[in-house]
Formats: sequence, structure tokens, C-alpha cells
Amino acid sequence: MRIPNFVTETRRGDAISFAVQLGRRSRLLCLCLLLAPVAGFGQGGGDWQLPAETEAQSTSESSTITQTTTTATPVAVSGFGVAVLDTGVELVAPITPDVMLPGSASFVGGNPLVDYAKQGTHGTAVAQIIRTLSPGSRILSLQTSTGGRSISASAAAKALRTAAANPSIRVINHSNAALAIVPGDAILAAAAADQVIVMQSGNDRLSNPNGDARHAPGLGGKAIIVGALGPDGEMLGFSNRAGGYAQHYVVATGASAFADYWGTSFATPRVSALAAQLRQRWPALRAEEITDIIKRSATDMGAPGVDARYGWGRINAARAFLPLGTLTTPTGTLTTASTTDEDTTPEEDIADDEFSLGRLKVGTPLHAALVSQPALRQVLALDHYGRDFNLDLSRMTSAVDSKGRARQVVQSWMGSTDRTLLESGSGYQISSFAGADSTGAPRLHLDVSPDETVRYQVGYSVRPETGHAVLGWIPHVDDGAGMASVWRRTLAGGNHDEGFHSLTSYRLNQMVQLDVSLADTHDSEELDQGNQQWASAIHLQNDTFGASLEGGIVAEEGSLYGSAPGGALGVASAETRYFRISGFGRINNHLAVLAAFSGVWTSVTEAEDRLLDDFSDLTAQSWMLGLGAKGVFSKKDGASLTVSQPLKVTDGSASLDVPHGLDADGGVLRYQQRIGLAPSGSETSLELTYRIKWSKTLELGVFGAMRYEAGHNPQLGLRSELATVVRGTF
Repeated sequence: MRIPNFVTETRRGDAISFAVQLGRRSRLLCLCLLLAPVAGFGQGGGDWQLPAETEAQSTSESSTITQTTTTATPVAVSGFGVAVLDTGVELVAPITPDVMLPGSASFVGGNPLVDYAKQGTHGTAVAQIIRTLSPGSRILSLQTSTGGRSISASAAAKALRTAAANPSIRVINHSNAALAIVPGDAILAAAAADQVIVMQSGNDRLSNPNGDARHAPGLGGKAIIVGALGPDGEMLGFSNRAGGYAQHYVVATGASAFADYWGTSFATPRVSALAAQLRQRWPALRAEEITDIIKRSATDMGAPGVDARYGWGRINAARAFLPLGTLTTPTGTLTTASTTDEDTTPEEDIADDEFSLGRLKVGTPLHAALVSQPALRQVLALDHYGRDFNLDLSRMTSAVDSKGRARQVVQSWMGSTDRTLLESGSGYQISSFAGADSTGAPRLHLDVSPDETVRYQVGYSVRPETGHAVLGWIPHVDDGAGMASVWRRTLAGGNHDEGFHSLTSYRLNQMVQLDVSLADTHDSEELDQGNQQWASAIHLQNDTFGASLEGGIVAEEGSLYGSAPGGALGVASAETRYFRISGFGRINNHLAVLAAFSGVWTSVTEAEDRLLDDFSDLTAQSWMLGLGAKGVFSKKDGASLTVSQPLKVTDGSASLDVPHGLDADGGVLRYQQRIGLAPSGSETSLELTYRIKWSKTLELGVFGAMRYEAGHNPQLGLRSELATVVRGTF
């Protein structure tokens, strides 16, 4: 007996080695080298452990997706049987007396417990394959042949009716199907009894199956036809192809360790065993659902899609035990992706990957607190067929900025390249921007300055620089704008791609400036997410010091602190009121002290059918202290050294309502708890930046960071990040 192993698939996060960007007009060239260790907490995906194609299930370790039963190993189920229509089944290991169901019968005048195959063994080998691959199945021997290349159609018809009348039979293995065509009413009786009918395609080198397999299209999806693969994994030369029966056809290895020859007869019980495993694991599944799962989980072979040679392709037991289609909880949609490949996902009746695992991204200030919840490690989910799975949602959830700080800084430094389209002498200017991100999307804005005291900016961006989902800090140096630019930063969010934004500035005098800004953006991926921001600020600055006080409101639709919309942990909306005070003081002409503090208050409206509800008001804060320098090594360089804490929730709670399993009657078992949303860890980040303009066309930037408890995750120690950017124009 073969002992099953488990197949492990691992999804790994991506990393940037380098990037080259050419602006459409200014011919901007950027080379980036990014070295940042992958943070374990920030990666979606995880390990899946499920049975291999030709092997029975075994007990699994904890995994991202597991079955909800305490053991994954099918055990002998009293009364669960597979009918074997063949040459008889002898009591040869692993076929023991207790494996055989009562009621075995011969319809050709023989003994159903004697194998009359002229090659030595046939029906017995078929039963041995089924029992080995599905150890929870019992066997009913229905003898329809005494061997050779003939079979009585009347005997096969009687066997099918006998199987149909037996409530213990859930799968019929018809390995002699190619040798006779029974009356249609006999095989329809089996279909009417909700039995999965697995039939060989035949070994006659035909382009279409023959024999009883030709009944398959009229059986309401409850029958499946099987072709045979050889030792090289390709179609056996004598196996009948799918032909016009491709929608009902799969292939499997046509070999048996219990017989000395190959053929579709031994491919068929492999499919029967898989059907039996699925029916034992999910007894409520109908026969047509079982066959659909087997087909849609098959590994595509030959021409893309369902083809006339291989049909749906090679059966894949590992994939058959993974979810198919959109996953849901009993209380609503878990907006995670289908875990199957595109070619095996149900196409028309199931949303094609409508929700992705990326939509399980949550705001960084909340991430560490949420993924530490034990209840999220075992969340009940149902796939398109109502099959129950347990998902480790803590391993599937990532933070918004899980790519790391270095990547953010690189994106900021690459910046936008201004291109003036129209400029008048009276203070009116229209500018375009070459995109600094991977899309290279253009941006336009109108800049109006009728005099020296007032300035208006109105713009529309396909991917604007200023979003408003995440409150945080990325210290940077811009020697052209003075020290203030080292510490002042607007709200920023990476998933708010498209929208309108405006800024009005009024300079009272050389020291005082007032700003009022408005923004209205929406997600370009049409995920029904919009965001608005209203902010005002006062800036004080002279030659020795500067200070800014900013306050505003950020309204997020379907998001909280920049989280992806929807998702099991999603919200309906959030409204954040914040203030930020920041400043600098010059020590001398080259060095300044920098400081900033942000306070945040957020009210949340929970969404229906999510795992989190009844939010309290949230409070959060961030801070930064550091030094900014100009003219460190030359007149055209600048640097900053800062220690900071990114935005962190300091107080707040929500109710966690998690379905985690089913009881014996199919009722939903739930876990409910009030949880705190303040993480137990606290990130402290030490960051060094340096930028120098070597010439008018060439610039170098270096960023390094040491992050302790990154993402406020107490399980993470010290991690480092490094980024280098060389930027040139020509």
C-alpha cells in the first residue's frame, strides 16, 4: 500500500532588483538597486498541503487552507461503497473481507469473489487501485464478464440497476464500459440514484470513446469518461481520445501495480478513487458536482482548454481538494482569490478571480494587531460548491506597505518630471508630468499665480502623488526648496490612483503662509472605492526656524488607513480627523534639527457580512526626530538622519465574529470576541538619506534604514533596508 505524501505550493513575494524608466518627453533615466529582506509578516499566500494525484490523503500539518475535519485521512465508512463492474474481485490485499460490501453478485453465472480475467487479474486490480487510493471506500463486486474482449450488455444493464438500487453505492466504476452498450434506462437509473459513473474510453485507437461511455452526454453531468496516459505522461497510443465527448473526458495514468499491463481499465479506478474521496469528505455534494470538480481541477494538457485529445486534462487530486471559485463565509463574502489556476476556475457561473488576495491588505497601523488573533488562523470558508475549508487568514493578510520602506523612498525620489506645456507672462502655467511609477501615467495641472501672495493649483492625475490613505513619514532632502522639505510631507496612499486635487496658498508676508487643499480620488481598478480629503495648514518660517500646523479630515469609502476595499476584514467607510505639527530649527547654515508629531482620531462604519464589526473610535499617532543637513560634502548635496515611529493605533477595539467550523448537523460554529486593535509592538525606525546632484543631468540618492519591530510586529527583530538611485536626464 502506498502511503500518501502532501504537495506543498508556496507563493512568494516579489522584489525589485532594478528598474529603468524613460520619460516620454524629458528622457528621464532612473536606475534603482533595492536590497530589502522580505518580511515574513508582509506576504500574502502561505503553504497549502493537500494530497497528491495518485495518493490517498494523510494527516496534514497546519496550513493556510486545511480541511475542517480533525483528520484529513478518509477512514472506512460503513455503507460507503464503490461498485466495480468487472471480471470479479478476489480477496487479495488490500481487499480484505471487511472491505467487501454485502450484496456482491455475478450476472454471468460466476462467483463475484473470483476474478475470471484471462490475463490473470483485472477486476481485482481495479478494486485494489480504488482501495489503495481511497482507503475509506468499501467494494461491491458486480461481475459482468468472465474475461476476454466481450461483455454481455444485459449483464452490464443488470449490474447498473443493482448498483442504482443499493443506497450504499456512491460511485460506479465501469472499467468494461467500452465492451458493451447497455440500454439507456439502465444507466439512467444509476444517474437518477445520484451515483457518480466513471467509465473507460476504450483501447481501440479511436478518436472518440466507444461503448457505454457514449451515454455520458445524456446523464446530466453525473458521468465522466477516462482516457489513459502512458509511463511518459503522454496519451497511450491505443487509448481512445476525447473527440466529441471532450466535455465529459479526463485522463489518468493507465498503469497498475497489481497487473502486468496498461490500459484505460486502470486509469478509470484512479478517477473513481478521487470521486470516492471527494464524496467521503463532502457527502452533501451531488454527483454532477463531483464530476465538475474533477474536471475543473484537472491539469490542462495538449491544446489550451478542453480539447478533442485530452478533454479537460489529467486529474489532479491536490487541486481537487483546494477551493474552486469565490470563497464565502456563511455570513458573507471572503473576497479572496480562487486558489486554482485560470484554466481550472469555473468560467461563466463563477466570478473569474473577481477578488484577489491583494484585497486582504489592511492598513499598516492595524496589521500586527489583527494577524496576531488566534481566531483568524481557522476561518471557515465555502467554495462555489459549498465545500468547507479552514483558512489561515492571518497568513493570507498583508499590510498596505508590506513591500518595505526602501521601495517607498525609491518611488518618492524618482519623482515626477515637469514639462511645461503653456506658460504666460501673467502668472498662468499648464504643466504635465511624466509618470514616476511603473505605469508612466501622465498628470496635468493648472498653476495660477496672479501675484506674489496668492497661488492656485488645480489638477487631475491618473496616479497622483498625493493620496490620502496612510499617514506616515518618508524623510527626504530637496536642497532646492530649503530645509522645510526635509520634514514636511502630505498624506499618501498607494491604492488611490485617479482623481482631482487642488491647493490654494496665500502668503500673508515673508514668514506666514496659509494653505487649503481639497482632493477627491477613486480607485482606477473600479473596486467601488472613493476618498476625499479636506486640509488646511499654516506655515511659519524665517531664516532660523520653521513650523507648520496642519489639520484636516480624510474620508475613506470602503477603506481604513488605506486598506484594500472589500475583503473579510473590510469596512464600509472611515472618517479620520488629524493634526500634524512639525518644525525645524537651524543650528547653522548647514545643519537643522527636525521634529514632527501626528495625532489621529478615526470613526469607522462597519460593513455587513465581514469578520470585524462594532468598531470603537480609534486613536493613533506617529512621530519623528532627526537632523537635516545641506552642503555635507559639496554645495549640491543634502542628508537627513531620523528616528521615527510610523503611525500606530494607540487605542481602539472591535468585535471579531469568525465562523470556524461546522457541527455534526451542518450548523455553523462561531467564535466571537472583543479584541483590541492596538498592536503590542512598536516600530522604531532609524533612517539615513543622502542625495547629491553631480551635475545638471545626474543625481545620486542613497537610503538606508534599520527597523525594529517593523510594522509594529513584536515578533520581528531588527531588519535592514538599503536603496540606491541614480537618476539622469539627457
